[in-house]
Amino acid sequence: MFESKEDISRFGKKIMEYITHSGACAVGVCNADSLEGGPPSADLTREMPSAKSAFVFAVPLDDDIIEAYMGKIDPGKYQSHYIRTNIVAEGIASSACHFLRGQGYEAQVVNAGNTTSGGDGRDVTPQNDSQRAAAEKYPTTDIDMMIGTIPVLSQRFLAAAAGVGYFGRSGNILTSSHGASVVLGALVTSMELEATPPIPHEENYCDNCNWCEAVCPTTYMSRTENNNVQLGEMEHTYSKRMHPGRCASYMMGSAGLAENGKFSAWGPGRKTMPKEDDQVLIKLIEISTDMANRPQTPGGFVNPPDQGEKRMNINCSACNLVCHPEREVRRKRVKLWTQGGVSVQHEDGTLESMPREEAEAFIAAMTPERRALYE
Repeated sequence: MFESKEDISRFGKKIMEYITHSGACAVGVCNADSLEGGPPSADLTREMPSAKSAFVFAVPLDDDIIEAYMGKIDPGKYQSHYIRTNIVAEGIASSACHFLRGQGYEAQVVNAGNTTSGGDGRDVTPQNDSQRAAAEKYPTTDIDMMIGTIPVLSQRFLAAAAGVGYFGRSGNILTSSHGASVVLGALVTSMELEATPPIPHEENYCDNCNWCEAVCPTTYMSRTENNNVQLGEMEHTYSKRMHPGRCASYMMGSAGLAENGKFSAWGPGRKTMPKEDDQVLIKLIEISTDMANRPQTPGGFVNPPDQGEKRMNINCSACNLVCHPEREVRRKRVKLWTQGGVSVQHEDGTLESMPREEAEAFIAAMTPERRALYE
């Protein structure tokens, strides 16, 4: 271990340099002070009891691949690219942990999917008095706990506190160079580091254009209510989330057709979510059963062993892919997504986007038994 603050600072900067040269477009450091006042998932010790600091970074996604996905041309290439970028981010974090351990410090990767729904079996309820006090300030709904959307440690909170990006209205982290079209990576360490400053509010390019809401096929982001989160000396604001099952149903592809009927995500389902949140879970069970009986879509994530044989595919993500620093790029992506047609599924599992009328005829030509799996 290093004995002086100068040596610790020098080594920390070397780790940040390594992360940047490995492909990150932004990197920063947060600690207990810069995360103070946040929810329980902003407590570094939930990931590792000895944690004092965290390195946080963002790896950009390819703009051309994003636009082919949003234009309803090719879902598979984006999905493969997203999976590989996640693996790159976790590899960068793993290597940084190796360097830290070599100097006598403890270090642990913060996996992107560290929620119970991602196969992580850790208890995400508050574990000490500090976390219980934070939970009273930021209460969690029973539905969030049931579905497993609460992270052990939130990469978004770490990224905002470390100045890697800032919260947009969508609730995604917006980087200065690539917007929200990034994959976040993080690692915690027992090394005590000074935090990098958060990005000032005046540098946040989110202008409340609400195009994240325009591309969302369901009602997931509130137009009238916000979430406010205190992290250190800065308060962060983004739109309040509605029932998480709304987002999950489109992301995993059990639903696809937008509630306005004018476009779809990549999911081929045509059943939509009910208006009342207390009816969402019932509908989610129904359409998830439908999806389980459809053909397997090519590609996708391999699920943990206890979560079924079918792979999980990415079928939405529009709210983060639309958010780009340049307003004209945002405008283009809104048009690509909302005017790109409606997704249908062929018998071999492949997905294709068609004009709405052609998609309706495609569904109508199915046998009643097969058609019932989609609408």
